[in-house]
Amino acid sequence: MTNAPVPTVREVSLGTRPKSEPEFIQPGAPSYADTAMLDAFTFKRFLDRTFWYPRREVLRFEVRAMPSATGSIYDVVAIVGQGEGEVWFSEVDVPVRWDYVAVSEISAGLNRMQTAKSMNEGELPADFSPFGGEGPVLDHSRLENPEEVAQRRWAVVTRLREARRSMRRSGYVE
Repeated sequence: MTNAPVPTVREVSLGTRPKSEPEFIQPGAPSYADTAMLDAFTFKRFLDRTFWYPRREVLRFEVRAMPSATGSIYDVVAIVGQGEGEVWFSEVDVPVRWDYVAVSEISAGLNRMQTAKSMNEGELPADFSPFGGEGPVLDHSRLENPEEVAQRRWAVVTRLREARRSMRRSGYVE
């Protein structure tokens, strides 16, 4: 009998948006690719904030594109490291609704996409300059409610402390 190697990480598929948020656009729709990608990267940033920016080897979130007949389907995947990552990450604490920061980022991104479309179709003057420039979606994390930030951080700290207590009770000593 051979011993199979123990995986050092596990992957958890989380979708492209919080569970209680309705799909904004269906796969195959004309602007699905851009909108779904915006949702997925916004959700990834939201998860980074929610889980308090852990070290990459402990927990990280990735956006993956999977080919399909209607174009790429996006998914945000949690890469959970064995041990500390299992403590750091809690599926129960994955947000079910967008927060104010995510709504702001999505609104800004959708506005940029609409502006680019209008410019390409000649609906705006040639000298039009979009607000905020033409770079990536701005970081709106400065708009976070400090109480929500503190609650998320304490949730992580509480999970880590409880895991440490549990290890001590079971006799594990580092």
